[in-house]
Amino acid sequence: MALKETGSVSLAAKRVYLTQSALSHQIKLIEEQFGLPLFERKSNPLRFTSAGERLIRLANEVIPKVIDAERDLARVKHGDAGQLRIAVECHTCFDWLMPAMDEFRQHWGLVELDIVSGFHTDPVGLLLSHRADWAIVSEIEHNDDVIFKPLFSYEMVGICSKNHSLAEKDIWEAEDFIDETWVTYPVPDDMLDLWRKVLKSKGINPTRRTTELTIAMIQLVASKRGIATVPYWAALPYLEKGYVVARKNHKKWLIQQLICRDSQRR
Repeated sequence: MALKETGSVSLAAKRVYLTQSALSHQIKLIEEQFGLPLFERKSNPLRFTSAGERLIRLANEVIPKVIDAERDLARVKHGDAGQLRIAVECHTCFDWLMPAMDEFRQHWGLVELDIVSGFHTDPVGLLLSHRADWAIVSEIEHNDDVIFKPLFSYEMVGICSKNHSLAEKDIWEAEDFIDETWVTYPVPDDMLDLWRKVLKSKGINPTRRTTELTIAMIQLVASKRGIATVPYWAALPYLEKGYVVARKNHKKWLIQQLICRDSQRR
């Protein structure tokens, strides 16, 4: 490229910080490798042969890619690229997490985002065993090896059929769950916010029915086979379609906070 841009061997040598003889030697080695001359020796400015023009076209394709690769490697070196493995404790987080990941990729295209598969009851264990880099959870646990950063707060709402008696109440109380079937995700009791923060202390233990899928939960609720408590964002698409109705829980109950946990160990 220096030969093409300068038009002479002497100027090209200065451009690439070589002596003229050293550059001439390199050119000769290339010509010997292909058995073809690259340019006419006595032309001024240089006139390239068809072989020389072909190598120039190749250089125009390769050099920008080499520059891009060097830039990418520099970003990796300075921590602007790599892999980010995310463990999720929440069944419904994907409704907002996937759009957030798409937005992240627009600004940090060299960071490979990977959601650790499955539902995890011990995200801290994944962090400390180096199987995850971040974890999204709803409770802070005291651990000197983990950094906790708040993401945002959200409200848990009660959902029921439009024809359910609880649809007539604006705010649900703990006692409203006594004779109801409570539809939940299949997780341990202590991972259910309503149970841990409200029902357990009041000695209320409603009949439970579990399902892995939010849409299955909505179908059960819509057909009056139970009631449920979910984040408002998870209920919103089904509220807009009129499948179920949402009601507030007691005002002091379930204003939750999602937290990102980051292991300090590297």
